[in-house]
Amino acid sequence: MLSFFVKIMRFFLVAIMSMSVIFSPLTGDKQGVIGDKNENCLASFAAIADTHLTESSSRVGMLQLGLIDMQEAASRLDALVINGDITELGYYEHWDNLVLAFDGYDPADKVILTAGNHDTWGPNRDDFENPVDGVKPTFIKYVKDVTGMEITEMYYSTTIGEYPAIILGSEDDGVDAYISDTQLNWFSAKMEELYVEGKPIFIFLHQPINETHGLPYIWGFNKEDPIETGGIGEQSDAVLEIIKNYNNVFYFSGHLHAGFSVDAEKERAKYTSVEYLENNAGNKITLVNIPCYQYIGAGRGVSTNTCGFVVEVYENEVLLRARHFSSGTWCSKYDTTVELDVA
Repeated sequence: MLSFFVKIMRFFLVAIMSMSVIFSPLTGDKQGVIGDKNENCLASFAAIADTHLTESSSRVGMLQLGLIDMQEAASRLDALVINGDITELGYYEHWDNLVLAFDGYDPADKVILTAGNHDTWGPNRDDFENPVDGVKPTFIKYVKDVTGMEITEMYYSTTIGEYPAIILGSEDDGVDAYISDTQLNWFSAKMEELYVEGKPIFIFLHQPINETHGLPYIWGFNKEDPIETGGIGEQSDAVLEIIKNYNNVFYFSGHLHAGFSVDAEKERAKYTSVEYLENNAGNKITLVNIPCYQYIGAGRGVSTNTCGFVVEVYENEVLLRARHFSSGTWCSKYDTTVELDVA
């Protein structure tokens, strides 16, 4: 139960933040608490990205608006995923504000964190030949502080309800991702171990697959740039080759600082939030680019702060439901239903 003070604070914060919806191209069509759209939902989770926490209390408050919305869900969420660029520069003060943001809030049964490129720019990176050797202990520490999980690498696996979730993470401090051979081998083995025919498997990495979601052109690509600009980078094909061996793969990214966009808007936006690739069996791989939660500025898609997806898993389909968390508003124009290839 929220305290009276927190309820009053939320009232004023929501009033202020909701103005971003009123004065933006994004139009929500239905207010109401988070809850399963249909009966017999088997698992559900919220997916956000690019929270870019700094020392600023306003950014903490923006995240807390979303946490409150999730906490008040009529159907308890199995997980909240923050898919990278959690912090602006990976400094201790920025991570401490993540801990502060969650203090007193319980948005889901589990919190899952992935590292983005901004999170690898933290303290001590210049003290090591491989910068991530300095950053990795910080990421590991704050994953435990916020989620309770004990991990040993920038990558790990967990579950969302009964469904497997694989978290990949860059092992360098570049804008694109560096996925080492060790991580690729681990990823391949984990996919083989955790995959169940007819069931979805969720993969989270901050950077998108190369040349998806309008890349490289929406990144500001020019002829001097490599074609992988804005995506995973050199290891993108290796990651995709592993994914292509399986059905019902959902690959979530962030990184693009984009908003929602559907096929009908692709000509204007040069981008769609949900796209499909074909796997080795001729079935679809679902790619989901999560809107930037805050720190908007690129103008890709229909953008406003505090947006993300609520994902609902059913026996034969997965729903990707667009939500503006701070105002508690569904944006169903940007929803997608993905039918599963069931055994």
